[in-house]
Amino acid sequence: MRKQTVFAASSSAAIVLAVALVAMVNWLGYRHYSRGDWTSSKLYTLSEKSLNVLKGLTADVRVVVLMTPSTPLFSETKELLGRYEAASPKIKVEFIDPERDPLRTKALAQEFGVSTANTVVFSSGGRKKYVTSDQLADYDYSGMQTGQAPKLKGFKGEEQFTAAILGVVNPKVPKIYFTTGHGEHDPDGMDAGGYSQLRDAIKRDNFDVEKTTLLAGAVPADCDLLVIAGPKAPFTDPEKAALKAYLDKGGRALVLLDPVIGDRAQPSGLEELLKGYGVQVDNDIVVDPARRLPFFDLSAVYVSEFRSHPVVDGMQGLAVLLPVARSVTTVSAPGASSTILLTTSDKGWGETDLAAIAAGKPVAKDAKDIPGPVSLGVAAQSEKDKQGGWRLVVFGNSEFATNRYVANAGNSNLALNAVNWLANQVQALGIAPRSPEQVQLFLSEAQMSRVLLISLIGLPACAILLGVAVWWRRRR
Repeated sequence: MRKQTVFAASSSAAIVLAVALVAMVNWLGYRHYSRGDWTSSKLYTLSEKSLNVLKGLTADVRVVVLMTPSTPLFSETKELLGRYEAASPKIKVEFIDPERDPLRTKALAQEFGVSTANTVVFSSGGRKKYVTSDQLADYDYSGMQTGQAPKLKGFKGEEQFTAAILGVVNPKVPKIYFTTGHGEHDPDGMDAGGYSQLRDAIKRDNFDVEKTTLLAGAVPADCDLLVIAGPKAPFTDPEKAALKAYLDKGGRALVLLDPVIGDRAQPSGLEELLKGYGVQVDNDIVVDPARRLPFFDLSAVYVSEFRSHPVVDGMQGLAVLLPVARSVTTVSAPGASSTILLTTSDKGWGETDLAAIAAGKPVAKDAKDIPGPVSLGVAAQSEKDKQGGWRLVVFGNSEFATNRYVANAGNSNLALNAVNWLANQVQALGIAPRSPEQVQLFLSEAQMSRVLLISLIGLPACAILLGVAVWWRRRR
């Protein structure tokens, strides 16, 4: 009896000690651990620049991820944000599944003003920045014409997340000015032709929005981005000189110029100035019979052909509605590098007979017109200093960003992408996208048959033979 008692006590003590040891090991592992990154491209290894940003944090940064686990790039986002959280106690990450927790999702969407699904929200001290899933990666769409799915070319999570953290902890809020005095669209306008919806979206992205006039001969000193949205009257020489001086000092500008059509329409006077920065704005109206929309006339086109540039990367699969647009293309200019952003189909053209279109007469492509595909938008920047020099985006239409059209298709994406590329300093971080590992295994029909035989017959047969051998040995 005594031996049994001693044995029971010893066993109990051993179990308690084992549980305590396991708990201690787990506690130590939780408090003191090391992360590894076994991917060949070091997909989840934070750069020295990101680590320096995290070390310098003095305020908490809340990160809310509104994604379902089935969302593309969810696992990459979760793992990378885990690295941020491990590198700094100031980073607080929370994952919300919109499908499993719709009430919490709705409350957070109202709190942060989120209207786009699959969004990562960074907030600190009342400031907010948003990173959407289309900003996290570069895709190769070359195989779509043959029915292949887009291939992930580069993961930009670290670049976007570090820039967002800097955006919410930086005491300086970027300021965007809209020009006035030429009949431009009003950023405070609530009517169909106003820009109030775009203004609200810009403010949600942690920018201040104000209005200004260039008649004094200078752009405000605190201007981070100047927006010229659909002027109906020409700019004066002092205003053009002010714009040129602003750009030459590293300024950023978004210029939206509508076609010059109708009795009251006048050229903006900026066309010649823009040529000096690698952008040519033509005096035409773009038509595209292959992209004609029901209930719209021939001058309204939707665009789904995008080139390679940060302004339009991630927009493949979307379309942009441009009502009454003029062509905007690249032109050679000293010290300027310009890129076409979006075009019509091959069947589109730039119609130069504006009088016929204004009169509602039928038009056809001829030798005087600009052949397709016609460029409708251009991004340009300084060749000498691409990290901090001037930047410029010009579109041949301003109506697409009005309250009437901004909610259509990809119009909002295009406008906000242009604003963010122009006003933000994301590229200055120098954090290159990481190339994810994409391993593909191709098996012939004979190889597939062998795999099937081994998995369905070979492995069970080996288990049966092993069991028979053990039974036979025990029997003897």
